[in-house]
This record gives sequence, C-alpha cells and structure tokens, in this order.
Amino acid sequence: MNLDKFLHQRVIDKCKALYEDGHFSQAALESMKQVELALKERTEIGENLFGVRLVDHILGSGEGIKLKIPLGDELQEQAKLLFKGAFSYYRNYAAHDGSKIDETICIRVMMLASELLDLIAASSVSFAEIGGVKGLIKKGIFDNESQLSDLLSFLSSYFVIYGDLSELFQDLAKKGYSVRQYQAIIDLDMIEYHSKIRNYADSGEPEDEEEFGWFKLTPNGRRVLAQI
Repeated sequence: MNLDKFLHQRVIDKCKALYEDGHFSQAALESMKQVELALKERTEIGENLFGVRLVDHILGSGEGIKLKIPLGDELQEQAKLLFKGAFSYYRNYAAHDGSKIDETICIRVMMLASELLDLIAASSVSFAEIGGVKGLIKKGIFDNESQLSDLLSFLSSYFVIYGDLSELFQDLAKKGYSVRQYQAIIDLDMIEYHSKIRNYADSGEPEDEEEFGWFKLTPNGRRVLAQI
C-alpha cells in the first residue's frame, strides 16, 4: 500500500518513520500532535491551550481568533465535534495508553489526521469575534491604538491600479504592517475595498479598460478612528 498517496505531508515527515519501525502508538500520537500544532500555527494562538480546549477556543463560540471551516458556517459546530472527537478518542488514548493501537489502527489515525490537516489548510482565519479594538491589542495583532489608526489612515488614501493587490501587500510590509493586520480590520468591518473598470484610452482610440480600486472607511471604521 502506497501510504504517501493518502497521507498529508506533515504526517509523512513526522510519523511515517515511526510507523515503519513498528512504533504504531507513537506514530498515531504524533499524527494527532501535528493536527494540534497546525491549529495553533494557522491561528497563531499563543495561549497555553491543547487538545479539546484548543478546539473549543478556535472552532467554538466566544471571544477570540477563530478558524472558519470551508463548507459553510452551518457546519462549524459539526467540524468542532469532529476535531474534539478525534482528540478525545485517539490522541488521549495514544498519549495515556496506546497498547491496543496496532498497524491497522495506526494507519487509520494517520489518515484521519491527514484529513483534519487538509481541513485546517482549507479554512480561513477570522478576527470578527476577537473583541474589537481592545481584543486586537490584547491578542497582539496590533501593538497599540496608534498603530491601528495609522493603518486605517494609510489604507483610506491608498489606490490600487490594474486591480493588482500584490503591490499593496508589498507597500504594507515596507511600512511594517502585516497581512494579518490587514485581514483583521477587514473582518472587523473597519474598511472595505471598492473597484470599478475605467477606460484609459483617449477619445477615438480603442478602449483600454483596467480595474481601478480604492479603500473606504466603513461607518464602524470612522467611529473607531474618531474614538482613537
């Protein structure tokens, strides 16, 4: 059986050698640890959270940075239960006993971990429930309110030519801002991107249409900027 065809690359790199050496419980445990690490890396969660508590924090309700699964908000709860079940059943057993994990069970756990890793990669990080400006600073997304207001002011006067946002992200990096910060203020409905097609050709010349874009503060963004 060609396991590489079915396993996520992280599982291949970190667990396959253990499996091939007959350390089935260790390979199963490590595959679930890779899922745990991927959750923390994807959301950059720094809190001392692991296993089921980590899943509740990232996929459940409440204030914080969330991971939104790709199949729709209506399945968010089911995704949380899927991750919690995998951690509760396989990870905890492998960590505290693992004696009954044979080759077949090990393969199944590694495949389940691979599926969960793919799901994490396909999910999006959301800051909508982080707790507003205070949450952004508390979680370390922004150093302070001044940094946030500077980014809002910069974007509200920024124009995008030809609809190419890659230059925007280069300009953000030059000014010390991250894509993560940009995504946070978009998620919190502080600023929104607008665009339209413009014809740059002179009168009588063939049409030369290109996309022209700009950012605009939302009512919430203007309120936040005024309060800061």
